[in-house]
Amino acid sequence: MESIRRFPLNALKFFFCVGKYGGLAAAAEQLCVTHGAVSKQLKILEEHIGEALFFKQGRALRLSPAGLKLYESCQYMFAELDNTLAKLKHSQERDLVVSCEPTLAMKWLIPRITHFPKEYGFHVVILAAGGQVDFQRQAVDVAIRRNDFAWPETVFAEYLCAEKTGPVHIPEPLYLKKLHTHTRPDAWSRWEKQHAGAELPYEGDMFFEHFYLSIQAAVAGLGVAVASELMVDEEIRRGILAAPHGFQDDGSAYYLLSDIPFEADCRRQKFLSWLKEQMHSAVVGA
Repeated sequence: MESIRRFPLNALKFFFCVGKYGGLAAAAEQLCVTHGAVSKQLKILEEHIGEALFFKQGRALRLSPAGLKLYESCQYMFAELDNTLAKLKHSQERDLVVSCEPTLAMKWLIPRITHFPKEYGFHVVILAAGGQVDFQRQAVDVAIRRNDFAWPETVFAEYLCAEKTGPVHIPEPLYLKKLHTHTRPDAWSRWEKQHAGAELPYEGDMFFEHFYLSIQAAVAGLGVAVASELMVDEEIRRGILAAPHGFQDDGSAYYLLSDIPFEADCRRQKFLSWLKEQMHSAVVGA
C-alpha cells in the first residue's frame, strides 16, 4: 500500500496515451493538454521507476523493454477499470424491479412511487406478488415482504417497519359484519386476543379471497375489516374509514429483501433509504 501512495498514478495515464499513439504531440491532443505537460509526466514516471520507458525512432517514440512491460500492465488495468465503470453506470441507470405484496403495492406503494426522486437516475418497476421470491427466475432486484414466512439465510433482509392493524369501517355503519380474508385468516383472532375486553355487536361474517378485497368491502359499508395501518392511511385521513380502536402491532413486520448485499448496488441503497423514510412518515393523522 505504501508503494501505491508514493506512485505517480496520474503519470500512468499520460504514459499509456503516449504508448498508444506513439508520440508526445498525439498524446497531448488526445488528453487536451500541452506537449510540455505530457513530457513532464513521463519524466516523473521514469524517475520514479529508474528506467527509460521510450526510445526515439525517427520522429516517433517506441516503448523500451521496461516500457513494454508497463504498457501491457496498463492496458490490462485500464481495460478492467473501463469494464467496472461501465457495469457501475449500467447498474445505476437500469430500472430497479421491486416485488411487493399486492395489497401494500396497490394501497400504499404505487400512490407514493410517483414522488420517487428523479435525481436518483433510475426508475422503479413494481410487480405485485407475495410469499417466497426467486430473484433470478422472476428477474426481481428487491422484494417487500411481511415476515409471515421464513426466507432463506442467503437472503439479505433490511427491517422497514412493524405491521400495525386494527378494525376499520365507515364512520356510521348500519351493521357490523366481520370481513375475513383467506390471505390473512388469523387477522381477527390475533386482534381479539390482544383486545379481549372489546365488544362489538357483530352480525355474521363475510369472507374474501384477498386482503385488499376486505378493505374495499369495508369502504363499501359491508362490515368491519381488520386492516393494516399502512393500507388504509389515505381512507382514514379523508374520513372514508374510521378506526375506533386505533392500530397496534400485530407481531409481524415488513422487510426489504435482496439476493445481494444492499451496499453492493447504489440503486438498492437509495430505494431502501427512501422506503424507510416513507414508511416512517406514514403515520395515520400525521
